[in-house]
Amino acid sequence: MKLQQLRVLLAVAQNGSIHEAARSLHITQPALSKTIAELERELGVTLMLRTTRGVNLTAYGTALVKRASLVEQELRHALEDIEAIRGHDEAQLNIGFTAVASGGPLPNTMASFRQRFPNVALRAYEQRPQQLFEGLREGRLDLALVSTCNGPGTNVFQWEPLFSLSMHVAVRTGHPLRRVRKLRTLLEADWLVLDPIDEPGSPLVSTMRVNGLEMPKRMVQSASNLLGLQLATQTDLVSMWSDTVFHDAGAVRMQPGLLERLPITDEVPDFDVYLVYRSADLMTHMCAEFAKEVRHHAKVNPLWRRPRRKAGADSD
Repeated sequence: MKLQQLRVLLAVAQNGSIHEAARSLHITQPALSKTIAELERELGVTLMLRTTRGVNLTAYGTALVKRASLVEQELRHALEDIEAIRGHDEAQLNIGFTAVASGGPLPNTMASFRQRFPNVALRAYEQRPQQLFEGLREGRLDLALVSTCNGPGTNVFQWEPLFSLSMHVAVRTGHPLRRVRKLRTLLEADWLVLDPIDEPGSPLVSTMRVNGLEMPKRMVQSASNLLGLQLATQTDLVSMWSDTVFHDAGAVRMQPGLLERLPITDEVPDFDVYLVYRSADLMTHMCAEFAKEVRHHAKVNPLWRRPRRKAGADSD
């Protein structure tokens, strides 16, 4: 099995078309088809099926593509490490994070890292935990910042505690429910939800679960924190936000006095943020440097507390 064969297979899988894959690789369609046929003969299985709509991977093809993607990423990492040893800082770094984790030291980390390594292409992706874990497994992500109220999750990865944030139920200033102290009173209110409600580790789902309450019946969902802040401060939607929204030192800043934290006496779980990666030994030089930066910024800001929990469970 040759690396070029795997690259051809990956191109077909990514493009879903022999024609588009050939164009992306700057080779002819017959040459590409020949390479795939040679790989199939070598393995003794059919990797893809041609249809009128393009190309579909078989179960064999899907299994090989998953591993081939990891091989290609590791080769890229190896070449980047060689360039780093030679004194060149040109590389690509892919960072994943959950919505809660974005409210921590990530922006400052990226800014300082860019100053030190201006030639490194930084790419950041906000995703759900399972998407982050999949990206780490397949080598598409180098590091992930994962938030959870239950401690470290799967032991397939390394979980390094970074900081902890308190969560708050909030409403716009002057909201008629601004003095409510019990979550049960808010179940009939209109809520803003920033995380998918089918995610068991999301702040709202976790808060309702620990208090033995059903989810609110009326909810507006937004995948954008910026739009969420506008809705939270300009409408009567009840929402949940971390410490960062209410402090000048936070990563998300807004005009003071637009949101009020409710004096909730029920339990509202804190969220811990972990730096998650496959292995310290597999980190590229640039990845290790970014990890150092995020550790530093997590320590120097007094707003970020150290996580206290140890037990593993679901994540957000």
